[in-house]
Amino acid sequence: MKKACILGSVLSLGLFLNSAQARPLNEVLATKTLNVVTTASNPPHGFLDPGTNTLQGIMVDIAKGIAQHLGVSISFTNVPFAGLIPTLTSGRADLMAAPLFITEERAKVVDFTTPVYGWGEGIIMTADSKQHYPDFESLKGHKIGTLVDSVQYRMLKDMPGTTVSTYQDYPTLLADVRARRIEIGLIDPPSITYQIQSKSIPGLKLDEQYKPQNDWKIGGAVEKGNADLLAAVNKALEQMKQNGELHAILDKWGLSQLMVK
Repeated sequence: MKKACILGSVLSLGLFLNSAQARPLNEVLATKTLNVVTTASNPPHGFLDPGTNTLQGIMVDIAKGIAQHLGVSISFTNVPFAGLIPTLTSGRADLMAAPLFITEERAKVVDFTTPVYGWGEGIIMTADSKQHYPDFESLKGHKIGTLVDSVQYRMLKDMPGTTVSTYQDYPTLLADVRARRIEIGLIDPPSITYQIQSKSIPGLKLDEQYKPQNDWKIGGAVEKGNADLLAAVNKALEQMKQNGELHAILDKWGLSQLMVK
């Protein structure tokens, strides 16, 4: 467990800009390969299947669909959550396909695609907890865990009298909630529900009384100013929406209700 620290404000992330030239669309098409950065730390959006040792998940499937529409093969780079934007802005990837919310702050550093799906924040706690947290202000003064460099962390970091611990992944966060090293986690409900169900994790529950104050959206992203590639990816996403591919991908993972119309 690490004390709250943010790995890269917009200013520090900006240092990665221009460190390498982004590959334009014509180069991607010429090499017939789309280099994609993702993270295996957030099932069902992205994870490493232990049986096949391959990347799986919603954003992985979406990236594969985009590559197919562009007529190219795909090459994935798996990094920790905090490494997604630096990998993209350093030119080591053409496209980011990961559960990273579209925010104004991040949009100063990368160019996001049109949004695909989204949700608001949620609360995870021990199953025997009698306390409820009806809104964000009710979290004040508690010991809370969240992912490092996440939008949830940015919500919490300036809350007075609150102890915030950050984690590289949700399994570690959930373990600390179960062990009562933290009281609650401020999390992405789809990710947590999937992990609890798929791994049969006992002793945890979502606070159904909590009302999120946000409605974040997820899409892909390209390096800032890579306009032709962004337009091509957005065209592919629109085609996937129109022909039902996007709905089928989200439905496969049980989240079709979260698709942006």
